[in-house]
Formats: sequence, structure tokens, C-alpha cells
Amino acid sequence: MNHAVVPKAPPVVSVVIPTHGRAQLLARAIRSVLAQTYSRLEIIVVDDASHDNTRDIVEQFGDSRIRYIRHQTNKGGSAARNTGIRAATGEYVAFLDDDDEWEPEKTEEQLKLLVRFNVVMCTSNLNAGSLHKLRNVEVVPLDALLKAQFTAGGTGILMVRADIIKEMLFDEALPRGQDWDLFIRLAQRNTIGYLNMPLVRYDEGQHVRISNRIKNASVEEIEKRSVVLEKHKELFGHRWYRRHMAGWLLYGIKHRDYKWQHLSYTIGRCGIGAVVYALGTRIRQKIVEISGTNPAARN
Repeated sequence: MNHAVVPKAPPVVSVVIPTHGRAQLLARAIRSVLAQTYSRLEIIVVDDASHDNTRDIVEQFGDSRIRYIRHQTNKGGSAARNTGIRAATGEYVAFLDDDDEWEPEKTEEQLKLLVRFNVVMCTSNLNAGSLHKLRNVEVVPLDALLKAQFTAGGTGILMVRADIIKEMLFDEALPRGQDWDLFIRLAQRNTIGYLNMPLVRYDEGQHVRISNRIKNASVEEIEKRSVVLEKHKELFGHRWYRRHMAGWLLYGIKHRDYKWQHLSYTIGRCGIGAVVYALGTRIRQKIVEISGTNPAARN
């Protein structure tokens, strides 16, 4: 007797969106997921104890693919993502911050690469101007991640097999750099496929986010938040550890009231070579951002 082979259903992708007090931005993020060309999705919105109308915004969509989970107390972004990971029922897990957006084809394109890899990273609008240099790159090496390459766009650029991320999770002890830490740990145990497409629209607006808060923080506060640098200090090596620390300390220096004092401290802390490298890197990033987003610059 011949038995008909039942085709395997396409995989479900679980999309974890942590949120706290950004109801209107959240709506925009959810719409970008609902607009995906691949529709077998579950959207897990983890409300990290918001005091606005976040629940109402989520319920207004009326889409059965959206699940709402609420923390009764604020636990932070990593804890919210971990709650979403544990609740995920899909074969793959992806992430989107509530103030960012996905391009419509993101899920479909990443799934194509997940046939070959267990972990895939795409890129974002932050480094779209330099993609031509990476057109022949197929994997994201650990060494590149240790140099903070391929990370622009945060957790939104990642899609990973569910069983892998459920075992690994985000490090809730880190106040900053949780996405970078996760990328490094994933690369230590997996080959990460690279998708040379800017499929995440990262929003660097004036709303509150860690990258904005850090601009006005004291050096003492910044160093307290540099736990991820200490965690991987041995992997980084002395040279790259100092370069990364200089980059963190100098972030947003043009907005500071005491620029020269801050610069002097960073030189003493990290060395002149690390400071020159960090400043040069930031200048190059700005040039790439301008060339990638300004049509006149590309002509």
C-alpha cells in the first residue's frame, strides 16, 4: 500500500518584541512584522511593566498571531527578551526592538539562509553604505565580532534556531551590550551565516534608548555599564579591550559640557592609540552613514 507523503509545513518564526512605555512606536514595529512577505509568524510582545496604553495598542491589531505577555515589574530588555524566547513556539526566533522596523522581505530572506546555517545575521540601514565591501562574505567570523563588526542594528538583525537560543538566552546581568555578548557566544558554538542586505531600519531618534542616555553619562557611570567588556576581556585581548573602552567613553563626546576633561581622562585610561582609533572609527562610520543615506553622496 502506498502512503502519500504529507508535505512538511513551512516553519513558524517567533518574533520577540520587548517594550516599555513606547506604545506608539510599538505599533509601528508590529506593523512592519505584519507586512512581512512571509506570513507564518507569531509575534510575542513582552510588555516590561509599561504605564501607558501598550496593551490597548496591541489588542487593536486584532491579529491571532500576536501574543501579549506582561511583566508586573520592570525587569529590563534582556529579561523581556528571555520571557519571549521561553514562550516562543516557532522553529526559529527573531527579535525586533519596539522603536525599530523590519523591511518586508526580512523573514523570507533570512529563512533562505537558515537552510544552511543555524544562526543568521543580516544588516541594517546603519551600515548600508558599506555593503559593497562585504558582497562576497558568507559567514560572520568570531574575530570580526570581537572587533565589533557586523553588529550594527542590534538584536533585530538576528534570526536563530529556537532550540539554540532557548539554551543560550540573553545575559540579564549586563546593563549594556547584551546583543553583542549574545552574538559572541553564538559564534563560539555556531557558524553564523551572513546576509548582505539592510533589512532592519534602526531608529536613532531622540526618544530614550541606551545609546542616547550614555551620551550624558559620567565616565564612572559608563565604566559601571561596561560589564560586557570585562566579561570578554580575555577574548578581546589588551589592545581591543582598550579600543572598545575608548569607544564607549567617547560616545557622544561632542554633546558633553566638559569635552576636553573627558578626552583627557579617556587618554589616561585607554592610551592615545586607542583614542585615535576610536575617534577615527566614529568618523568613518559617519561618512558611511552619509554616503549610504544621502542620494547626492552616491552620485
